[in-house]
Amino acid sequence: DETVPYAEKITEAGITLVLMDSAMEKEMGASMIATDNFEAGYKMGEYMKQFVTSDTIIGIVGHVQGTSTAVQREAGFRAGLGEAQKQIASVVFCDSSSEKAYELTCGMLEEYPGMNMIVGLNEYSAVGAAQAVKEYALPGSVHMAGFDSSKKEIQLLEEGVFDAIVIQKPFNMGYLSIETAVKAVRGETVKRNIDSGSELITKENMYTEENQKLLFPFFGGE
Repeated sequence: DETVPYAEKITEAGITLVLMDSAMEKEMGASMIATDNFEAGYKMGEYMKQFVTSDTIIGIVGHVQGTSTAVQREAGFRAGLGEAQKQIASVVFCDSSSEKAYELTCGMLEEYPGMNMIVGLNEYSAVGAAQAVKEYALPGSVHMAGFDSSKKEIQLLEEGVFDAIVIQKPFNMGYLSIETAVKAVRGETVKRNIDSGSELITKENMYTEENQKLLFPFFGGE
């Protein structure tokens, strides 16, 4: 939101503005290219719902409170859980610091000893939370899901710490953003909002050719 005044100066100067990845408080620019974060969160919630029982206690580790990505992913996750969202006991924010996510998750596990489902809403929150679970919970006792696809997250998925990760398509996002910017500069009509896509990856489907290309975009292509 702090970038809004600068975005306004750009548009006032007659410069074509295209937004990538994150929305602003005010609708700006010719087009917005980003992951549909509500949909991505919904995929996570819908998948994780299968592990929910009457005794499940759920924790959420977000990244930066108030950002569009954090708000939309949490809302989508809750919607995907349906009635099970009532079992969310705690939501914390790590300011995109794995160390802080680790500390906050340790705190949640101490406050709620029976907590058995934790999700991280970006790479830093997911990795930090997973490290805490590995150290302070019995193996397999906590169901976990994360966002994004760093090498560490992929390793944690292979180990079975994560049940699933929802990955964005950053290469696609960048490509579509430049393509849209060129069209907008040329005066062509462009869509106001463009979803660059997301995919839910599990240990069972991570080795398919298509998902390998998504997990390792610079090595899996032709």
